[in-house]
Amino acid sequence: MSHTIAPTPARERIDLLDILRGFALLGILIVNMGLFSFPFIAQITRTPRGDSALDHATELLIAALATGKFYPLFAFLFGLGMWMQMERIQEAGGSPGRFMVRRLLVLMGFGLAHALLIWNGDILFVYALVGLAALLFRKAQPRTLLIWAGILIAIPVIIGAGFVALGALLSGDTSGMAEGMAAMRDLEQRTIETYARGSWGQIFVWRAVEWLVMMVIFFLFGNVVQILALFLIGMYFGKRQIFQRLNEKPVAERRLPAGGVCLAAGLIANLALAWQMRVTDLSSPLAGLWPLLTLIAGPVLSYGYLALFVTLTRTEAWRHRLQPLAAAGRMALSNYITQSIICTLIFYSYGLGLFGQVGAFIGLVISVTIWLVQLGISVVWLKRFRFGPLEWAWRSLTYGKRQTMALPASRPSAA
Repeated sequence: MSHTIAPTPARERIDLLDILRGFALLGILIVNMGLFSFPFIAQITRTPRGDSALDHATELLIAALATGKFYPLFAFLFGLGMWMQMERIQEAGGSPGRFMVRRLLVLMGFGLAHALLIWNGDILFVYALVGLAALLFRKAQPRTLLIWAGILIAIPVIIGAGFVALGALLSGDTSGMAEGMAAMRDLEQRTIETYARGSWGQIFVWRAVEWLVMMVIFFLFGNVVQILALFLIGMYFGKRQIFQRLNEKPVAERRLPAGGVCLAAGLIANLALAWQMRVTDLSSPLAGLWPLLTLIAGPVLSYGYLALFVTLTRTEAWRHRLQPLAAAGRMALSNYITQSIICTLIFYSYGLGLFGQVGAFIGLVISVTIWLVQLGISVVWLKRFRFGPLEWAWRSLTYGKRQTMALPASRPSAA
C-alpha cells in the first residue's frame, strides 16, 4: 500500500506555536540588528552602539530582555515541530527518519547559502546540524529526553565554571590584556571599513571568515549543546502532547506550570545580569561569570515568555489580536531570510552603506518597523497562498515534488 505524505494543512496547525514563532521573529531581529549594523567583535570590546543615554538604555534592555532569550524559544519550537512532523509521517505509514534527514539537509543548504551570500549570523545551518543529532533521540522515552536535556544544559555551565575558576586563579597577570584589546579594536575598525565601503568580493571573503569564527565560538562556548538540549525539550513537549492537552482543559486552567514565577524571576535575573555585564571590568574574574549565568537565566525567561502567550491565547479576543503574528510565524523562514536581505541592503556598501553608523535606539526602531511590515505582508500573502515562498521551496525539495502554492479560488455562494 502506498502512503501519501504531504505538508500539514493550515487547519491542523496549532495557532499558539505559529504565534510564538511570529513573536520570536521580532526578538531575533532586535538582537540580530546589533550584528547587522555593527561588528560582532564589539560584544567583546564593549564598544557601544551610539553614545546617547537612550542608546545605552536600549542596549541594556536588549541584553536583558532579548539576547539569549529568543533563539532558545525558536530552538524549542523547532524541536517540537520536528517531533510533530515525525509523528504525523509515522501515522501515515512513512519513514520519519528518512524524511527528516532530507528536510534537514535542505535546510542546511539554505543556511549555508544564507551565511555565505547574505549574512554570516545564520542559525539555520546550526539548527539543521543539531536536528540531525536530535534524530538519534527520536525513539527515546519522554523521561529520557528530559534527563539528556538536563545533562546537555549542565555541560557548558560546568565547563564554563571551571574556566571562570581558572581565570580567578590566574587573574594577577593582565599584562597582555591591553595589547589584545587594542588588536580587537583594530579588527573592529577593519570590519566597519569592509562592510561599509568594501567591494562585494571583499565583503564575501570577510563574511565567510567571520562565519567560520562564529561556528567555532558556537561549539566552544556550548551554544550548540544548549540548542540540542532545547530541541530535546521541544520533543518532550511533543511526545507528551502538552499543547494539545492544554486545549482540552477548562479555559481558566490553561497555563504552564510555574510560568508566572519563571517570567518574574527571569526578568529580575536577566536585568541584574545585563547590568553586571556592563559595569564589571573585563579584567575582573567575575567578567566571565555573568555570561555563564545567562545560559541558565536566558532560557528561564524564554519559558516565561512561552507561558505568557499560553495565558494570552486562552481567550478568543487575544487569539484574534495575535493572528498577524501567527501569519508571520507560518512564514518564519521567508521572513527570517527577508530580514537579512533588507538589513544588509541598509548597512552594507552595496546598499546604503550605514554599517557602524546607526545607534542602538534607531536600530530598535528599524527592527520593529521591519517586523510590523512583515506582519502585514504575511497576512495578505497567506490569503492567496498556502505557504511563504521559501517554505514552498523547502517543502517541494523535501517531498521531491512541486507543491501547490496558490489557494483555490473561493466560489461565489449560490443566491
